[in-house]
Order: sequence, then C-alpha cells, then structure tokens
Amino acid sequence: MRNFILAILALSMVSATPAERLAIVNVATAGPSKLNSVKKLAGVSWWTEIGGSLLVSATPAGLVNVKRSGFATNILGPEIAADNLRVIVAGHESKPLPAGSVTVVDEGRIRLVEGDSGAIAVLDQLAREKSPALGIFPVEAGHVVLQLQANQSPTLKMSSRHSAMVSDVAGKVSRERWWGDVQKLAGWNRHISAAGNIQARDWIKSRLAALPGMEVTVQEFKVQGRSAWNVVGILTGERLAQESGVPAAADRGLLIVGGHFDSTSERTSSAAPGAEDNASGAAGVIELARVMAETPHSQDIIFVAFSGEEQGLYGSAAFVDELPDLEKERIRGVLTMDMIAYAKGGNGGPLGVLIETESEHAAFARHFTDAAAAVTKLQVSTSYNPFGSDHVSFLDAGLPAILAIDADWNRYGHYHRSTDTPDKLTPELAHEILKMNAGALALLTN
Repeated sequence: MRNFILAILALSMVSATPAERLAIVNVATAGPSKLNSVKKLAGVSWWTEIGGSLLVSATPAGLVNVKRSGFATNILGPEIAADNLRVIVAGHESKPLPAGSVTVVDEGRIRLVEGDSGAIAVLDQLAREKSPALGIFPVEAGHVVLQLQANQSPTLKMSSRHSAMVSDVAGKVSRERWWGDVQKLAGWNRHISAAGNIQARDWIKSRLAALPGMEVTVQEFKVQGRSAWNVVGILTGERLAQESGVPAAADRGLLIVGGHFDSTSERTSSAAPGAEDNASGAAGVIELARVMAETPHSQDIIFVAFSGEEQGLYGSAAFVDELPDLEKERIRGVLTMDMIAYAKGGNGGPLGVLIETESEHAAFARHFTDAAAAVTKLQVSTSYNPFGSDHVSFLDAGLPAILAIDADWNRYGHYHRSTDTPDKLTPELAHEILKMNAGALALLTN
C-alpha cells in the first residue's frame, strides 16, 4: 500500500494552478486511443483516470479543447482544488461519509469524494489510522485508479493451442458443485469465535483432501489472542506430458489461490452465514482445486482458505509471514477471491467483476482479463488502488497478486448482516468469474 505521508507530499504536485480548473470528463465509451488523446490535449496539465471518469486539470483553453473532443464534461467549481478531493476504496454505500463531503464520481468499490477542510481532515485521520473500512488516498497525477475494459488496450489474440486450453479448463467449472458448497458453508456461523468456524475448517480440509494429488495441512495462528486456522492444500505440478520427467520443485513455479472462509455479522454470537462474504469465494477455492486436480499443469498450486480476514487480514498475513524465502521466489502470482456472487440486476442483468492489484503487476492481471474475454460474458474493470482484502498481504510483501470481487459488492444490502444468505446471490456471476479464473490458471500453470 502506498505510504500515506508520501502520497500527501505527492498531492502538492497535482494541485491546479490558479489559472486552471478541474473537470470530470465522461470517457466510459472512449476506447484506449481516444482516451489517450484526451489525456494529451493542449492545456491539460494532468489527469487521473477513475473508471468511466477522467479527472483533468486544465487551463481555460485546455477546457475548450476537452469540450471539443466530444465527451461530456463537467467543470467543477473554482473553489474545488485537488487537495479538496480524496479517492476512497472499499467504501460500502451503507457507510456514511463525513459531514461536509459528497461523492463526485461513483464507480462502486471506488469513489472520488470532495469535501470541505473539516471533512478532508476526518478522512486523512482515518487514513493515518489505517481504517479497515476505508482506503483513503489523495489524487495523484497520471495515475490510473480504475480502468474499464473498454478503455484497456486490445486483448492479444491467443494461439489456437492456448485458446483451446483455456476453453477446456473453463468448461470444467461446475456451477452446481460451487452452489452446493456455498449452501453448506452458509449453514455455519463462521465467525472466528463460533464453533461453526472450526466445523467449516474441518469440512474444507476434507473436501480438499479428497482430491487426487492434494496434500492438506492446517496452519494455526493467533487473532487477538484467539487461535484461528488456515486450510492449505498443495497440488504439485508433476503430471507433465514430458518424457524428460518432472522438474525439481526449485525449477517449478508456484501459483496461490485463496479466499477467506470466516464471516461476520451484526450478531456474531448467533448468526453469521456470510454467503456472499465469503462463502462464495471459499467455495470458489474448492471448485478451482477440483478443476486443477484433473488438469495437467507444470507449476505447483497452493489452495488456501484463510480465516481471520474480517478482523484485519490475519490469516493471509500469517500465511505470507511463514512462507520460506525460497518459496516466495517461486511465486508466479496469487489469485484471491472475496465476494464473487452478487449482481444487482440478478442473472438477467450485467455481470461485472473487478480485478484489483498494483500497477506493477498489470501483466499478471492481464491473464485474467484475457481469459474473461475468451470464455465469459463478464464486464471487467481493473483497479490499481488495492485495499482491504487478502491480496493486500501478498502485495505488501512485493508479490504479484490480484483480487477478484464482484462489481456490485458495495451495493449488496446484506453485507456483514445475518441476512447474507444464499438466496440473495447471483450464481451465474460466480460461474462466469470462476471460468475466468480457471482459464487464467490454465495459462499461468502451463
């Protein structure tokens, strides 16, 4: 995660000069070529890309050029400067903003907020305190916070061999198996203080252990003095169609697939079914383990069901901390899934997924957008401001990692509630996301 103090220093570099004004340009359907041309217009001194909105600072002449580009443009008031703006990540719509602040751009998981000095002071204090509910960042010049699929560079054409491989592996994903596992997990109160958490742990262990070639262990760690556990399954890349035999572990890459199985609610002592958050992702780990257990692959794969995520990423942090340095050097990438099964329009509406990582790992993330384009009907966006889920533990350790999360999670009305039950979910969305992930794993492990 970016160091907050450094980000504040960077803020002074993006403040508009007195002759400039800030404006928000609607670039939702621009495409990469036209988007880049707007960024380079004469009189535009800097820009920040936030999904379908491009925040620009421009001179009066620059604003004329922006309007002439043909895109709808909202010129902000002269009193609004960059230091009045903050990017908020992971803010559920049910969480109120500080008094004196308003949302200027709403892209679901990511919002651009404008506030008076009091509101900005409150947000900055939350940032310094590393609030688990909100990731808060200043506006940075030239930074892509969120990029829509329509504005990404064209997907590279896969070879016929790769295309067939992605299609074959994605076709092995079973919505019915995943759905059965979601229902089973949601039947337990999986809060770390509940007996159901241990029952779910043991059940996940048994499901992974039943797969051919899978070696399963349980990793214990502490959450605020309480024991908690990760379930870890290792599938070695030994089934190679090569006469030369199996390479040693040091010569094989390592992929990690994870999702937390613990849950929370407003009454954790009695009910925390956590169907969306995160039986959906934990069941996704099990389903991808099934798929890859029957798919030849040349890399090792670790499947992890984390616990302690809801208290602050304890499980994934413990997992990363205990990984030997030699194992970290083998890691080709990490996929985490958190909340993959809610679309506000249901099965008949748009099915959106957000891929979240850091910009230096864009090439790794591209495997997932390429797979999505090849075998799904997903609308994919990519965020480069990671926050608030298990992928952050790996990113903080310098490891390439992504989070796959449904695009509408922040509008899910049962988030962290005892009403987060399977009947609220959109199974078709989870199926599409799992096909994307399976296809990307096929590319990454061969």
